[in-house]
Amino acid sequence: MPVIKKLSAAVAIAVLSAVVAACAPDRGEAIPTGESATDAAKPAKLVVWANDDANHLKAVEQIAQKYAEQTGIEVEVTPVSGAEQVQKLALAAPSGKGPDLFYQPQDRLGDVVAQGLADPVELDGEAAGGYSEAALEAVRYDGETYGYPITVETYALYYNKELVAEAPASVEDAADAAAGLTDPANDRFGFLIVPDFYYAIPFIANYGGYIFGGSPGSYDVADIGLNNAGAAEGLTAYQAFMKENAIPETLTTDIMQTLFAEGKAGMVVDGLWSLKTFGEKLGDKLGTAPLPSVNGKPSPSFVGVKSWFVSSYSVSPQWAMDLAAYLTNDENARLYYETTGEIPARTAVTAEIGDPLYQGFIDQIASGIPMPNVPEMTPVWEMDSALDFILQGQDVQAVLDETVAKIEQQIAASGK
Repeated sequence: MPVIKKLSAAVAIAVLSAVVAACAPDRGEAIPTGESATDAAKPAKLVVWANDDANHLKAVEQIAQKYAEQTGIEVEVTPVSGAEQVQKLALAAPSGKGPDLFYQPQDRLGDVVAQGLADPVELDGEAAGGYSEAALEAVRYDGETYGYPITVETYALYYNKELVAEAPASVEDAADAAAGLTDPANDRFGFLIVPDFYYAIPFIANYGGYIFGGSPGSYDVADIGLNNAGAAEGLTAYQAFMKENAIPETLTTDIMQTLFAEGKAGMVVDGLWSLKTFGEKLGDKLGTAPLPSVNGKPSPSFVGVKSWFVSSYSVSPQWAMDLAAYLTNDENARLYYETTGEIPARTAVTAEIGDPLYQGFIDQIASGIPMPNVPEMTPVWEMDSALDFILQGQDVQAVLDETVAKIEQQIAASGK
């Protein structure tokens, strides 16, 4: 499950200032994948910093062992908590104690690049062709491509087939289906969604709002579209939808998941990380589907992509890239999926997934948008507080104007 950090203004400014002020080494030219690893001296060993999740680690160690057997290069896999990797990398890498490859979600990419910790790569058509476009967009930053995508994740709709006959096509259909199920006094609900910015993006984007101008990999952080007319209209519709469906302003993920697992909620919006629990509790009654459409358009959702990145301090970058490509090729993406249950970033392997409960998420990814991977995204989580005020009935436009002013102040204070 993704961890969304909601920072105070002071902390956000401090984080951004530290990132921007970091003295990054000269990364030089992007490492071309066209130049074969065999053209470079073969190292005796490559070091990989993997996440410390048990299933992830098991898959990486199995794949690394196969690579070692094929190449004769020892692959040392070290478990390091994903949340701590960047900080530890900044300390260890300059002294030669860091990895050749490290593992991170794409929303940390801006921090990684600003500190000069990863090298850009030039994926040629053959190398890039196997990854989904959503995955590749997520590892683009400032006009360059970084990293080798492993998995793609997003959220979608879960529904209880015993309570809801079929997945709603639109939010209007969802409200209709929920109407006969909602009884807050007895902790019963038709439709539940946690009132966080992370999940509210369909109501913003489908009415013309946006986070930053530009496009993935080339964002214009001076252009913030979270208080334009479209964003205000969309969040006014969101305000009405949440009230109509009696969705509690204080709803938490844990409470929502418990209610759904106990058969007290007909539909919920949640991520793939809840599939195992819901499946165990509901069995054949469980269904998944893409998010209901908003404003007559498919609903976008934030897409997260986990990837391997080549350390700027690797003394064998070509071989590190060779290993990254091997870790994420079709064969090993298949092994990774079978071990972790996460949706692969390789389109051919995703197409092979036979579990129908995955289909709702796979279909949703087609409408997904990568979470911005720039450091300036940190202050944008002020939008969580904005939603709190909006759901309390405050004027939408006024709340958004005040919130965007805070976001702009924090970005300016960072020195950008």
